[in-house]
Amino acid sequence: MVKKRRIFTFCATLFLLIFLRDAYAAHLKISNYYVSEFNTLKHTAKIQFDISWDNAWKNELNCDGVWVFVKFKLPDRSWEHVSLKEASDSDFNYISQAPSFFSAGDNPIMGLWVPKEKTGAFLFRTEGIGNISSKNVTFIWDYAKDGVLDNEVSQVKIKVFGLEMVYIPQGKHYVGDPQGPDGPDNCFYTYPNNGAYLIQSEDEILVDKVEGALYCDQDNERSRDDTPFVIPKEFPKGYKPFWIMKYELSTQQFVDFLNCLTRAQQQKKVASDISGDEISNYYVMTNTDTEKMRNTVVCAKKGNGTVEPVVFYTYAPARACNFLSWSDITSFADWSGLRPITELEYEKACRGTQDPVPNEAAWGTTDIGRPDTFDGPDGSGYEVKVPKKGIVNAGYGSGIAPFEAAAGKTKPDNPGYEGPLTCGLFENSQHEGVPKRINDGASFYGVMELSGNLWERCVTVGHKIGRKFRGVHGDGKLDPDGFSDVEDWPGRDGAGAGNRGGVWSSPGLKYLRFALRFAANFPKSEDGKHSGCRLGY
Repeated sequence: MVKKRRIFTFCATLFLLIFLRDAYAAHLKISNYYVSEFNTLKHTAKIQFDISWDNAWKNELNCDGVWVFVKFKLPDRSWEHVSLKEASDSDFNYISQAPSFFSAGDNPIMGLWVPKEKTGAFLFRTEGIGNISSKNVTFIWDYAKDGVLDNEVSQVKIKVFGLEMVYIPQGKHYVGDPQGPDGPDNCFYTYPNNGAYLIQSEDEILVDKVEGALYCDQDNERSRDDTPFVIPKEFPKGYKPFWIMKYELSTQQFVDFLNCLTRAQQQKKVASDISGDEISNYYVMTNTDTEKMRNTVVCAKKGNGTVEPVVFYTYAPARACNFLSWSDITSFADWSGLRPITELEYEKACRGTQDPVPNEAAWGTTDIGRPDTFDGPDGSGYEVKVPKKGIVNAGYGSGIAPFEAAAGKTKPDNPGYEGPLTCGLFENSQHEGVPKRINDGASFYGVMELSGNLWERCVTVGHKIGRKFRGVHGDGKLDPDGFSDVEDWPGRDGAGAGNRGGVWSSPGLKYLRFALRFAANFPKSEDGKHSGCRLGY
């Protein structure tokens, strides 16, 4: 038995070195992963790996972390989700709560917490600020739960994935703008004109023209249903603690997702016809044979076969991934064990517990500036913004906004790149004299790019389907066509979802204010060219 175990460990490691890249998200790296120590009495095995990421923190306010989940594959089967054996015995509390035989590795300030669903785990720094790494992080896999037999487990291959996250602690917070009906279009306010609305619990909220109630105007159908209506108690309002992705989903992360699907599932997630051996429009998200709007998800032109999954690649791995429909977003959420966020959670992640500021962007002020170009390989995750002085903290003003094109505009104000920027670009360099939060374009809690770059797709309170959302998490599994099957999420058509936060083609701050809700009830299910993906737990 010992001999077989060593042989398998070597083979699994060799497979990873030859065929798989390190998991990538901004500067996150997960490497050297393998399966070992099969226990045929308990039907468990160890999954071990090394992890590191930059700019980690645990301060008096909150912490960041990494959501880590694992996929496995047996011969003649597709990639499937790993179920962990145990959960932590209490809610997240900033200290390591590793279940029995789990380990956060060899770094004493690395913590581990496994939620009750046991679809993955959070790794986080328990003290201090700075880059962090740990070797030999250990998960215990309940392989019997996943339908793997004792005599099959030595044949498995695994992939370990990670997404950088930020913890948003429990607490009351304001939504909307202090200018009320005179603020950003259709923003939340306290009726009739009493400034931003304070959410003090997860209790139900009345939306109506009643003194002291939550309200928002409706200058178009993309804002909300007709009032009155009630936001149910079960709808996540941002008062309870939650986790949110630190960055928008990167192109490499979406490529990694595609490469774990069947050929039939892949076809539903891309725009090009990938049924044949030859794929002429090999920029598969845009159905083109050249790059469009900086999306770089590609495959080989020839040699793809017709049965086995296509292998996808990207040459800009850290760039935020666009051309994502609502069904793409929910597919990734379900597959990864996460969930969509609500528009109330979005505003909490931006402002935190601070008092509202008129017309503020996600970094709490109206200070804003855009990069003209980049120093270093574009899309690598290590390039820096240019100019290299002054405020440069948001992706906007590139190309022509749709409403500008509709009005006849044909020449952009800022010629050059047209599309999303690298995740975390703004924090890669610190400009003299600019406060760090403003320099980085960071929210109150340290979440990046919540204003600009790509639309933040949120579950809306402004639609009856959205208001049915209860915050259920994905289970790591998709239906045969590659779609999510979580019943209480807005469906494939996107009804119940909307857009917040502005986009790279937005002309200026007016369209990046995070209280703006002119498209908060606009699903855009099929047209995802300006849409990114940011999920929560």
